[in-house]
Amino acid sequence: MAQGSEDNRCFPRIRLQAPLRIQARGSSDFSNTLTNNISLGGLGFSSERFIAPNTLLMLQFNLLSRVLSPLAKVAWVNSVPRADKYSCGVEFMEFDNSEKKYLRDYLDMKSGKL
Repeated sequence: MAQGSEDNRCFPRIRLQAPLRIQARGSSDFSNTLTNNISLGGLGFSSERFIAPNTLLMLQFNLLSRVLSPLAKVAWVNSVPRADKYSCGVEFMEFDNSEKKYLRDYLDMKSGKL
């Protein structure tokens, strides 16, 4: 699936570069990368390996002083021109309620809603 335009998004994204740990559900292998952006509904990141759409991923990332650990599904993957990388977008599927509230408060603070 090709990346959608910002107009098609349910949740506005903000730019965020934070360390991100990715592990396919059911696998013992993991990789580390950085987030590119985040919203209440998901996040974007770059990967050096292809991750198929609909793959379930266990994520871990720091947001200020807290580690968040949602389960996400790969929504889209695009190869990055002239680079051996992929740009990926994931949708959060399972998120602890207190972690989701923390993310919502963070996004509200960053967008000036608080």
